Amino acid sequence: MPASPNFALFLIRVSFGAFIALWGLSKVVRPEGAERLFATYYGIDGMAHLAAIGLGGLQALIGLAILLGLARTFSYGAGVLIHGTSTVATLPHLITPLADGSNLLFWSGVPILLAAIGLFLARSEDTVLSLDIYRDAGGSQAAGG
Repeated sequence: MPASPNFALFLIRVSFGAFIALWGLSKVVRPEGAERLFATYYGIDGMAHLAAIGLGGLQALIGLAILLGLARTFSYGAGVLIHGTSTVATLPHLITPLADGSNLLFWSGVPILLAAIGLFLARSEDTVLSLDIYRDAGGSQAAGG
């Protein structure tokens, strides 16, 4: 197994892309869950099924773009924005993770967010199996790093 920073970025990209895509697909498959989530954490009541499905579909496409290393500046930035917004929305749980009624599991979003920010900052070094590399260099650097 290659032990390079490029391969580490690849692992972060694939896992973060899958994470964003799966959460997006969950909104498509269960729009009522997305409606509850938006009402509970973002104060947006009455979200329509179609809006939840549309947002979920867009999020799933962004996750797929991240996973494939496509449009890295846009897709990685959008992924950080999506996950950063959801992490900030759970701030009360993050500030007092051990308080009654709090949920320590929300803290799992923090290392994911920080890894995603690191991926965004190092996006030009994320070259292993990145479609951007194939597109920009005709595939000559795509397998290396």
